[in-house]
Amino acid sequence: MNKKTSIFRITIGLFICLFFLLFLGLHFHTTQNSTQEKLTVAIVKDSTENKKISTFNKKIASAIGKKLKKKVILKTVTATTAIQNKQKYSVIIGLHKKAMNKQEIKHSLVYLYIPNELVSLKDKGLSNLSATTKKISIVKNIDYPQSLVLSDIKLHFERESSAADAINSVMTKRTRAAIVSALDYTTLTSKNIDYLENLKTNQSTPPVSAQAYYLYVNKDTSAKKAFTSFQGSQALARLSFNILGQDYTKQ
Repeated sequence: MNKKTSIFRITIGLFICLFFLLFLGLHFHTTQNSTQEKLTVAIVKDSTENKKISTFNKKIASAIGKKLKKKVILKTVTATTAIQNKQKYSVIIGLHKKAMNKQEIKHSLVYLYIPNELVSLKDKGLSNLSATTKKISIVKNIDYPQSLVLSDIKLHFERESSAADAINSVMTKRTRAAIVSALDYTTLTSKNIDYLENLKTNQSTPPVSAQAYYLYVNKDTSAKKAFTSFQGSQALARLSFNILGQDYTKQ
């Protein structure tokens, strides 16, 4: 056998061994994934919602799965679908209070409070909501602020499909002010210098409540314990700061 033939055979042999090892590794990984217990998590998503919220919710799902050593199966659904098919999911993340009944709220945890901002033009700043009879634009996915329901103020709300539309209605003087989430306002002003130059935010009287986001656990105490452990260790607060820019995990 000449030298070239020997080197060729050795090379082929090494290639076959490498392929065999790769096959075994892939087979082991596939077998492990197929036998690993699964955790089905529904992520509620609204078309008008800030994209960072969805990212944040998916990270929470991953953290719960990691804590329980389960493979997370993510399902992105609407709030209506989530509630209608709640028995299919171990956990539902991203619900608003108006989507749930009293029984569901009883089994839910509030994990996020996104403050609302009252936005108006700088030269016509508005803080006292009782001082205007003009229209106030509000994003359609925002719950009617409880602080205003409890007051005697009669406001004229105009629902907008997005935070950008609500802000533009103020810029064009179609409405007197806008109620948008602090997260949306920060995102919009970072992309449009005209907003920073012409708009201001105020703490309103009465205060405009924060938006609460709920996590629903469907008869799975281990998932609930995993989340509360994640929440209590400050890991949730750090995740909020890293993704949303602020710790919004406390009211």
